[in-house]
Amino acid sequence: MHTVDPRKQEIPVIRHALTLLLVASTFACAASADMISYLRRAGGKVTIESVDNVTVTAWNARQVSYRTADNKTGTVTSADVISLVRAGGSMSRELEAAIAEMANDPQAAEKALQDLTNKGNDLDKEEALFRKAELWAGEARTSGKTSAYTQAITDFGTYTNRFKAGYFARDAYTSMADFQRKLKRVADARTTLRAMINADAALQRLGNQKLGELEASQGDWKAALTAFKAAEGGSGDDKNARYLALAWQGVATLKNGDAAAARTILETVTNDETFQDEGNEDELALAVAYPALGDAYYAAGNFTKAYDAYVLAGYYIWWSGLENEGYVLAQAYLCAKKLQGTDEKWKARTEKLRTALAVSYPRDLQRADSEK
Repeated sequence: MHTVDPRKQEIPVIRHALTLLLVASTFACAASADMISYLRRAGGKVTIESVDNVTVTAWNARQVSYRTADNKTGTVTSADVISLVRAGGSMSRELEAAIAEMANDPQAAEKALQDLTNKGNDLDKEEALFRKAELWAGEARTSGKTSAYTQAITDFGTYTNRFKAGYFARDAYTSMADFQRKLKRVADARTTLRAMINADAALQRLGNQKLGELEASQGDWKAALTAFKAAEGGSGDDKNARYLALAWQGVATLKNGDAAAARTILETVTNDETFQDEGNEDELALAVAYPALGDAYYAAGNFTKAYDAYVLAGYYIWWSGLENEGYVLAQAYLCAKKLQGTDEKWKARTEKLRTALAVSYPRDLQRADSEK
């Protein structure tokens, strides 16, 4: 097993768990109790709140319970947690040391974490089991080895069998399904996500979202649409979650052959100016919505609106780190070419886009030039 620097390790639990980076910083400041940072939704606004100098007393997929220094109690919705720091507080020193050792001696860390899954308090047992799976997940992401993916899948499965609606369940199920998909075990990934949906109501929205994305990757757009509608239905007052589900519904509706209905759905996302206000915007939903909106307008022959949608798509795709920027820029190039006879500006835009594509996305340029 390679040594993995936890500060660089891709960990999909930023909103649901103690990150290794925060563990490291906690050692430095020697905090005396637990701290929880979370999103607070009220009146259509989202703010970041925190409680510190508390002790986490229980957790699961629905909520985190804590006790304050003056013996008052409170809860935070698990899905809204941004970070949860127990190191230096309710976390045992043995678990702190095992997590710290993940960077220096992964083999020793794995053994220590395994030992801690069967002793200590319930929170430590659960976290040790999840961290052991994450250790192999980091190895898989770094090395790309099938054996590491397989071990991570096994360990995540052990976690979900023991804590099917545990605090780390969101990340355990979704990471396991993602790794199964990487190994082309699509049926297993589907089973994992359905198990997530059935495990607890708190997991249904995300489970359906991920199941829809899985079905979309397999081209089963009817099954995908069903899942995305369920994800929207479970989004509650989380506009980011609702609009991501809607954006994907627009994609699925377009793929199912109804471009007009797709435009209506997609414009619900893209035309909401409050959604694009600073602090509320979810770039991922817009990165999904704008390419599909461009395709819908392109299919209808409205090349001006299609061009605008593709250009905006390029920005949000870049910002979200997705990989279809070449496609949308090539589509914008096609739109500009078709509009050259209407205004001189389109000729200049065509030339600029052609130059950009030739440098960065020559295959997409070749595909666009081959289209009539």
